[in-house]
Amino acid sequence: MFGLFRLALALEVVIHHLSGHHPVGWYSVYAFFALSGYLMTLVIQRKYTLSPHGGTNFLINRALRIYPPYLTMALTAYLLLNVPTLSPIAHQLAREPPIGLPTSGASWFSDIFILGWHLPVPKLEPQVWSVYREIFFCTAIFFVFARTRRLALAWFAGSAAYAAWTIWRGYPIFNVYTTFQGASLAYSAGTCIYHFRDRLRVLTRPLAPLIALAAILPFVFEFLRPHFFRDNSVMPFYLNVILSAYMVLLLSTLKAPARIFQIDQYLGNLAYPIYLCHLNVAIVVAAVLHWPGFVSDRLLLAALAPVLLCAWVVNKYVERTIGYGYDKRRQAAQKNANARRPAMPVAGAIPFGLRPESD
Repeated sequence: MFGLFRLALALEVVIHHLSGHHPVGWYSVYAFFALSGYLMTLVIQRKYTLSPHGGTNFLINRALRIYPPYLTMALTAYLLLNVPTLSPIAHQLAREPPIGLPTSGASWFSDIFILGWHLPVPKLEPQVWSVYREIFFCTAIFFVFARTRRLALAWFAGSAAYAAWTIWRGYPIFNVYTTFQGASLAYSAGTCIYHFRDRLRVLTRPLAPLIALAAILPFVFEFLRPHFFRDNSVMPFYLNVILSAYMVLLLSTLKAPARIFQIDQYLGNLAYPIYLCHLNVAIVVAAVLHWPGFVSDRLLLAALAPVLLCAWVVNKYVERTIGYGYDKRRQAAQKNANARRPAMPVAGAIPFGLRPESD
């Protein structure tokens, strides 16, 4: 039951980017990281063996989920930036990190394929820095950390030690927020939650009040932040990473009827397109309404419905067709092939129903 959580996180990012308010919007990316660490470990454990065949299927599936929506929105951004009336609005709206056309062959390659330890700026999609971390850490989870809980725990311990070091040394938040070391804490927490979920379930009762508390506390901490922490303190950020990971643990224990689960999954599938398209849509909306590219409440309200519509279109016609549609088609083909394959008798097998109870 993670779909509604993913949708809420994506909308928090939209609120932050388009209105300028950030009750918890700029922490939401790290909640995605923690959730991704959990889900990737779960999926890898259940579907992908550590083999050439398993690795190939995993990489193909991840590429088809990440790149088609991203490239669609990157192409859209390219077109918008080449329209003289839209380009100034785009540069005004997305300034940190900045939107813009890549400036060299290497930066074009990095921007298109989302590769490179430090992605160059400006970018066609400024928020793509988080997608590269997704590619990097999900690959590391597949090859290493999904396979053994001890390695996952060691990874989390190392990430937590780095976090403690940044607190002790008084690192400003933006020296941590955009780093791989900072993202490592959230991903490793999600992976460890999967590995140790049975032992951690003692922390999930009573479930409903704890979910409500974990949802409210980030806003409370952000409200209290100016009174207890300096503006660039890293402590509120780490508190929200902990709460995000705890929310993942709580939601992992939720059960729901099949119909509710399908609706939840459908809503969650809109999160990635919302995350990718909201700046492009806001640029067009501001231009149509003859507004400058300043973040504001009115821009958020005017762009929200078009953002949701764009996300629905991308999900329906790009993701479902090219992305996870491939995985469904592959599974269906494998299922049909297995059904057509005649069952081979196993020497010494005992027919079901005749097996002794003691077995």
